[in-house]
Amino acid sequence: MAISGAAGLLIAGLLLPGAAAVGLTAKSASDGFENLPVSFEAPALPQRTQIYAADGSLIATTWDDNMHGNRVVVPYDKISSAMPEALVAIEDQRFYQHGGIDLKGTLRALVNDSSGGSLQGGSSIAQQYVKNVLEVEAGENAAAQQAAIADTLDRKIVELKDAIAVEKQMSKQELLDRYLNIVYFGNDSYGVETAAERYFSTTAAKLTVPQAALLAAIVNSPTMYDPLQHPEEALARRNIVLQDMASPTLHYLTAAQAAAYEKTPLNLKPTTPHDGCITAQKSAAFFCNYVYDTFISDADYGSTVAAREAMWDEGGLSITTTMKTKNETSADTAISKYVKSTDKVASAMVEATPGTGAIVAMAQSQTMGNGKGQTYINLSSDPAHSGTNGFQAGSSFKIFVGLAALEQGISPSLAIDAPHQIDDAGTNFVACAGTQTSVPWSSDGSSYSPSNDDGTNGPTNMIDGFANSVNTYFIRLEEKTGLCQPATIAKSMGITQDNDSGNGAALQQIPSFTLGTNNITVIEMAEAYATLASGGTYCKPYVITAVSDSSGKQYAAQKPQCAQVLDTNTVNELTYLLQGVVKFGTAATKVPLDGREVAGKTGTTDGGVATWFDGYTPQLAAAVWTGFINWNSTTKMEHIEIGNTYYSNQVAGASISAPIFNKAMTAALQGVPWQNFTAPVGFDNSGNSATPGKGAGGVNGGTTGTTAGGNGGNNGNGNTNGLFGGLF
Repeated sequence: MAISGAAGLLIAGLLLPGAAAVGLTAKSASDGFENLPVSFEAPALPQRTQIYAADGSLIATTWDDNMHGNRVVVPYDKISSAMPEALVAIEDQRFYQHGGIDLKGTLRALVNDSSGGSLQGGSSIAQQYVKNVLEVEAGENAAAQQAAIADTLDRKIVELKDAIAVEKQMSKQELLDRYLNIVYFGNDSYGVETAAERYFSTTAAKLTVPQAALLAAIVNSPTMYDPLQHPEEALARRNIVLQDMASPTLHYLTAAQAAAYEKTPLNLKPTTPHDGCITAQKSAAFFCNYVYDTFISDADYGSTVAAREAMWDEGGLSITTTMKTKNETSADTAISKYVKSTDKVASAMVEATPGTGAIVAMAQSQTMGNGKGQTYINLSSDPAHSGTNGFQAGSSFKIFVGLAALEQGISPSLAIDAPHQIDDAGTNFVACAGTQTSVPWSSDGSSYSPSNDDGTNGPTNMIDGFANSVNTYFIRLEEKTGLCQPATIAKSMGITQDNDSGNGAALQQIPSFTLGTNNITVIEMAEAYATLASGGTYCKPYVITAVSDSSGKQYAAQKPQCAQVLDTNTVNELTYLLQGVVKFGTAATKVPLDGREVAGKTGTTDGGVATWFDGYTPQLAAAVWTGFINWNSTTKMEHIEIGNTYYSNQVAGASISAPIFNKAMTAALQGVPWQNFTAPVGFDNSGNSATPGKGAGGVNGGTTGTTAGGNGGNNGNGNTNGLFGGLF
């Protein structure tokens, strides 16, 4: 009461020289002082957010610079006792005697102000704490920021009243704890824990007396006493702190101790702050950014985008993700072996866990940044996750027509005439209701004549058709299945346009559908092939497994969102067929995978604009894309150096993407028990047609056949209704 009364008199101007000059302003200030609320609510402090891999290793630390978020709040018992002693010695020696206002210091400051000086000096630790709180509450509001530090009588009055309230609400220890966690120590370091790391690469708990004295010295003027820029000034100020710590009224140190400490150098051991996903190791930066984009789009973390952004900006979050460090590292290593960041083409890889949808690796050849060989574009993801609209998938898309054929009872051994080049003008394809129910061979009357690259000409069955990626076989098979069912199957496996989670625009149902002329993201293809690995269960991609804030509150984590979308035995049959791709087909010898059972499919568009290998084991699936980020009708991947290899012929899916897949997956699966695929039952895989195909195809039907299967063509290449097409 005595302190409050004295402060009220002081504020009213009764103790100020020249009170008449203050006039009504002083009276208004006095009235305002009496009417101010008597409680003071401390805000949650902006802090760093930590993003972790599945094994608990740190991926990246992020904070909002505008919110002064480079802070790690620590409890008082995790702060060296030398730190509050040094602070009290230099900033507020009567800290334990007064009730929030140091009347002597405040009188000195106010007298100085009445004679034209600024309101500076004389502030107690409680007053300084209040000022820091107001700055935090101001956030990014420039006007509020200015009001929090303005040298005005009105602001000083509010500060004094709040300081009294603070001292009533908090113990001295609690006040010191909060002050040390909020105050600015220069060089983007907020709070004592961050400052200890910044200047000495240590923690607040391990600060020595000279180190604590230096940090206390910085508080008065973080610019003037910046030890990194002005070491002499900082050293002189530190020594003053040490002398004050030896003051007879405090006696934190003896005079001899202080004198000994004054002789020691600053002994700085600075740590450079690492803020943001861009500081993560290599491609983990893009995974980190994918986590951010996912967080901002998830209503579990706030009802609006603005609320979620505010939560992220405030920080203090601990986010655990699905990323497996071993998988991420192996994917990065594999890509860098075959593709340089400065090459004309780029490469990207995504690994997903079958039956969960968890993305365990996301890597690409270009690192994050705006320099040469760098980009801010996530080459694996969709536009909602800082990515692209995708890339044409080539022959890796043939699985959807193959699945439709198997579901319709078309025998894998059924031979279909697959000449080197076809022009089935007049043929129509069944499409889904709601669009065109019948799609013509050529919608604009132009010539459409897909072909097989190596000149193969003859009957082919599904076994060799998949193994050798025979374009004309799959076009003719698509005439039987129609376009609707393959497109429906693809959507059920998460394949749509411009969206990683199967919620994008509908796929184009055109004759070149099976040749992969729709633009698809790498994440989509990884999850689609993970659906095959799981026996027909599609799971949406997810990356966040745990979220908590600085108070320990747990928030909803993402969980597997899965559904059985395909018959398991049908999938087992397709897996059997895709094993032929790596055993004796287009990827033969390219994916040995240390002898493990593996299934997959190569994919190459005309000119090698986009090349793929998508594949899986029972435990892990992955998609690898290598191609041009930006392309046009003249872009070709031939007569080109990629990595340390010169390719005189056209680059195919087996050239780079398959070896990347093999190297990355081999390392990722090291130590994982071997597991074999489940053999299918009830299908004729003899190579001879036991029964005629059921031919559920287009309006013109296509043909049924009983001809013995011939050798499939090798790498296929053909035109499309789109800009590019054909595939191997």
